[in-house]
Amino acid sequence: MSAQAVIFITGTGRSGTNILKKILKQHSDIATLPFEYRFTVDPRGVFDFYNTFPAYWSPYWADAKIKDLESFLFSLANKSEAKSSLDPNVTPAPYDGWQLNKWIDGYENMVRDFISTLIEFKYPARWPGTPRGISNNQMYFCTKRTKESLTPQIQKFLTSCFDSICQGQGKSYLVEDNTHNLLFAASIEKTVPNGKLIHMMRDPRDVIASLATQRWAPNQLDQCINWYNEVLETWHAQRASVKSNFYIEVKFEDLINDPSDVLQRISGFAQFDFQDSMLNVDLSKHNMGRYKDQFNESEIEILNRGLSKWISIYEYA
Repeated sequence: MSAQAVIFITGTGRSGTNILKKILKQHSDIATLPFEYRFTVDPRGVFDFYNTFPAYWSPYWADAKIKDLESFLFSLANKSEAKSSLDPNVTPAPYDGWQLNKWIDGYENMVRDFISTLIEFKYPARWPGTPRGISNNQMYFCTKRTKESLTPQIQKFLTSCFDSICQGQGKSYLVEDNTHNLLFAASIEKTVPNGKLIHMMRDPRDVIASLATQRWAPNQLDQCINWYNEVLETWHAQRASVKSNFYIEVKFEDLINDPSDVLQRISGFAQFDFQDSMLNVDLSKHNMGRYKDQFNESEIEILNRGLSKWISIYEYA
């Protein structure tokens, strides 16, 4: 079973992507994963390679970049054996708990096939940056590549992964919610021909109120505003480079206030049938307007000033 469409839910973080995935999961023909798989959008991942490998070339660059991608993709296959510290201030093992083999049948074979398409030949050699302790090291050779020439290989790999998820769950559509898909919209459009992107927008002040409590974002107000602004600036640059029928923008507040109308719009955009089952999700704990209780008057003034561009563009004034 091939995925008829891959629906990428995205946002700045804390903008409602999780609740939208929860809603769409109620559809009888939509597959989801219970976590963000991240092998596309994270540093060292597929889109990192797609955008940076063509920028430069040396035999050592080619060897290092392909091996780094290979190592990263394989590291997500099985649960890490490393024991994480119980101290909440100490970072755990990277991607602790990821087991893509469990969710994507044949994942490691797909990775091997993908990497093999990037390597033109191997040869026994080493350079000063070769990792320590490797016996009989083999270097990977690949000539300089353009993004256009990489697209078919990456497209094939991603399609295999997405189709496997759908096949495993017996569904025709895949919904995934890697938070920062919006930062790679142009890469998704080029490498996932059946892809559709949904940008979840939420009152920027409420987003900041939530972001500031997360371990993966700044907790200082001015820093959090700068962080958020850069994400949306990057999204708007990406948005300008993709076709208008590739994405839609949905307000979190509209979803909460009129879920039927918004879900009709989403189903039409992604071309799957609307099902009433998607309305069977409790949306009462929405926290709309939380910033008013979380911040004092002077802090709200800072929010309004620092986020004025997005408050105006998305009509949150």
